Formats: sequence, C-alpha cells, structure tokens
Amino acid sequence: MQHTLLHITDCHLVPEGELLLDTDTNATLQQVMQQALSEGRPSAIIATGDLVHSGGTPVYRRFLSIITDICDAPLLCLPGNHDLAEEMRDAQLPMQTLTLGSWSVVGLDSHEDDVPQADIDDAKRDALVNHWRKQTARFAILATHHPLLPIGSPWLDKDRIDDPETLLDQLIATPSPRFAGAVFGHGRQAIQGHYCHRPLLGTPSTAFQFLPRSEKFATDERPPGYRWLTLDDDGHMHSQVRWLH
Repeated sequence: MQHTLLHITDCHLVPEGELLLDTDTNATLQQVMQQALSEGRPSAIIATGDLVHSGGTPVYRRFLSIITDICDAPLLCLPGNHDLAEEMRDAQLPMQTLTLGSWSVVGLDSHEDDVPQADIDDAKRDALVNHWRKQTARFAILATHHPLLPIGSPWLDKDRIDDPETLLDQLIATPSPRFAGAVFGHGRQAIQGHYCHRPLLGTPSTAFQFLPRSEKFATDERPPGYRWLTLDDDGHMHSQVRWLH
C-alpha cells in the first residue's frame, strides 16, 4: 500500500492583517493547502518549522486551523528557528512521530529559541537515534527544519546542521527501521541532494522563496511551493515539488 505525504515548511504566519515581505502569509498557506488538496488527499502532513513569524500562541492556533479546516489527515509539526516550542505546545500542535503502515516519519528538533543556526548536540543526537531504534516500522524518513547538506548560499549554509554525516551514518547503520531519506526546510527553495544513495530533500516555502546560490539575503520570484512524497511498500520514496499557480 502506498502512502502520500504533503510536506510544507517555512509558512511564517503573522497576525491577521499584517504582511511579511509584502506577502500575506496566512493567505498563501491557505492557497497552498487548497491547491494541494485539489491534487489528492495526503495520508499525513509534515510541517517542518518556521510555522509562525510573530504573534505567539494565537497565530499557532490559526496555523492549525488553516490546516485542519482543509484536511483532517494526521499532522507532524516541528519547530524552526523562528518558532517557540512552548507556544507550539500551548497551541496543541502535534509533534509526535507519525506511523503509516510500514513507514514512520521521525522528527528531529534542530532549533534553539531565538537562534538562527541549527542546534544539535550529542545528547539531542543520541536521543534521536535511540528513538529511531524503537520504531516498529520497516522504513523511516527523518524530518527536520535545518538543512542536512550545503545548499550553495553562504549566508544560509552557516545555519545548517553541523556534522550531519555522524547522525546519518548512525541511522543508516540501524537495520530497522531502514533509513529511506530526509526532508527539511529553512532554505526556502527546492533542494535535492543525496547521502549514501538516500535522498535529502529541501522543500520551498509556502510564503516566499530565497534566491538560490545567493551570497547574501535575497528573495526569488518563485511562487509559494510544497512537496509531495510517495512512500512505497518496498521502502522507496518518490517526490515532486509543486508551485502555486
């Protein structure tokens, strides 16, 4: 049986009536969800951080409402560098591992409140690996906010997860569940890399994009985007980036 995941990220919601970089981020998230659901119903939704830019718990509640009013699929939310984990919990955003048949989606919290760079110390890495090994699924993908590889923009690459190879090697060495790949956000562009033949996929923002391979902060003209993931029973993962039209 195939499972489909809808991956959204970097939504940057703000209080109602406000704009961020001349973008109504509440409206773009709603439009992304409506377009995605017109293409098919996901088995689950993964939201990998920077869900809210400002406004606190009420805006997290609005994020959850926008998603659940359009789709009642299971949801996994992870914090990004703009998020506050306590406010996410106050808004009752679901942050637990997802299990879909023979697959698990395991989240890695790479954020530290009010710090743009990824924060993965030995304790957090060990906890993730131990949690991974407790999964009963045959296959699993890792979901996190910060990139697991360089994306070619120096001002963004300084934020990525430090020494991701150590973590990925540990996951690959675990026979069950088998590591099938990873998804992440933060880069606000479509990114496709590999590690030991496993895909490492960065997904565009539902709000606005960064200019690829830019030396410093610059936005792109690409529209809001999202990614579909298809999980096969044989452990293969396929994906497609979609853009709002």
